[in-house]
Amino acid sequence: MYPLYYAIIIVLSITALVGTVVIAKNMDKSENQLSPEEDLQHLKSDNKDQGSIPLLSTIYAITFVITIILIWIFIF
Repeated sequence: MYPLYYAIIIVLSITALVGTVVIAKNMDKSENQLSPEEDLQHLKSDNKDQGSIPLLSTIYAITFVITIILIWIFIF
C-alpha cells in the first residue's frame, strides 16, 4: 500500500512543478510581447488582474493539503 502513497506524492509533486513552469513560461511570453509603453499602460489600467498568483496559490495549497494528509496517514 505504501508504494501507492509514494506514487501519489510523486505525481502530485511533478504536477505542481509542471504547472508552475507552464504558468511562468506563459507569463514570460506575454511580458516579452509588450513594449515598455504598452506595459506601463497595461499596469496602470489593469489593477484587478492579479496574473497567475491566485492560480499558483491554488496549486500549492492543494499540493500542501494532500501532502499533509499523506503524512498524517504515514505517521498515524
